[in-house]
Amino acid sequence: MASGILESADKQQDPIMMSGPEPVLRVASWILLAHAGLWGIFLFRWVTFGSIGWRPFDFESALAENFAGVVPYILFGFGLVVDLILGGMLLRENEIARKGAMVRSAIFIALAAGYWFITNDFLAAITIVGLAGLILVLVTRNSAWAINYPAAFWLVVFFVMPNIIVFVISLSERGPLGTVIYPDLTTAQGFAQLFNDYGRFFSRIGDEFIYLQIFRRSFFLALGNTALCLVLGYPFAYWMARQPEKWRNVLVFLVMIPFWTNFLVRTYAWLLLLRDSGLINNVWTSTIHEQAVALSGSSNFFAWLATATEDPLPLLFNTGAVFVGLFYGYFPFVVLPLYSNLEKLDWSLLEAAADLGASGFYRFTRVLLPLSAPGLVAAGIIVFVPSLGAYVTPTILGGGKVSLLGNLLQQQFMTTRDWPFGSAIGFLMMAIMLLAILIYFRVGGEEQ
Repeated sequence: MASGILESADKQQDPIMMSGPEPVLRVASWILLAHAGLWGIFLFRWVTFGSIGWRPFDFESALAENFAGVVPYILFGFGLVVDLILGGMLLRENEIARKGAMVRSAIFIALAAGYWFITNDFLAAITIVGLAGLILVLVTRNSAWAINYPAAFWLVVFFVMPNIIVFVISLSERGPLGTVIYPDLTTAQGFAQLFNDYGRFFSRIGDEFIYLQIFRRSFFLALGNTALCLVLGYPFAYWMARQPEKWRNVLVFLVMIPFWTNFLVRTYAWLLLLRDSGLINNVWTSTIHEQAVALSGSSNFFAWLATATEDPLPLLFNTGAVFVGLFYGYFPFVVLPLYSNLEKLDWSLLEAAADLGASGFYRFTRVLLPLSAPGLVAAGIIVFVPSLGAYVTPTILGGGKVSLLGNLLQQQFMTTRDWPFGSAIGFLMMAIMLLAILIYFRVGGEEQ
């Protein structure tokens, strides 16, 4: 009797047991009932197309073109009845309904694959697969998988699958009209052709390794931009973190102001500043030149300056202009993660090091720098990765004279229509970026 009383008390204290079915099953039942309503809407639209004249969705047009007769009626009706029954039964935690929902999800995934194979309607097929997979994960009662499923599905669809497609295309060859032709893998020669475009990237054109030179230029520009951003951004972020708390949010707000303007517009602003008729050269060839001419008789320096300021400075359409644009564009991306890391530091550790006799140099190298290393690595990765693949900045400020990997990639896809070689370049860039990210996780994990 005592055990019965304790069990009754536990049930009264457990809100989940009092609230009906398990949360994951409840969510699955709601999704199934919502699906049933959606199937009902589609069935109603299909039945009344002739009388009401609905504007068809893309998948409805594909169904009409590829599946004549009663197939759409069966599909919509089957979905309506099955989802309505399973959703209602899951609310009662029916074990048969749970297993039925698993079978239903597997069937719909197979139907979506067949639908995509017949109609090439990827959007509708992947939507059905995603929702069916979500129901499948929910009815397995695995809360962790259910919570992480949306993010995992998003990464698979928009990161893993595109990279697989790019890799597969990179193994092909360019056809006569820019088409993609895959080699015959039944022969040794065809198998050897799979990685021709990767070998082409590392091969000579004439007497020079042109593609490797473009890669080297891109790599060192990105590396130099990252180093300069870290060198100038670290003390600035440190200064921000040491300010009174009431001023920190204001400083962060000021750092984020450039993000309110489109990156393309900000790059064009540099074009107006650096061109021959821009602000800097107007001051150089007008104000400074006039003053130098007026004082040219007083000293040799002003005579030289008067001659030097006759022509505008070559500030645009060169590597220096691209470097300035990259630094300006990505400098805030260094300040924000460094500030976020430094703000959380325990500053009493620096005071303790000073009390123990450590100099400012040792306090920085032995205490502050190791503690802020994760922020440094994160900031470096955030700047290095987009700088390596930059396209807008070298196109506008380089004027076609500074070719980087981003420009090379655009030329292969849009100009020469050599998709296999462009895919190979893109896959190599992605491999380098993934390597940099792995280094970040490795260093960040060890530091933490």
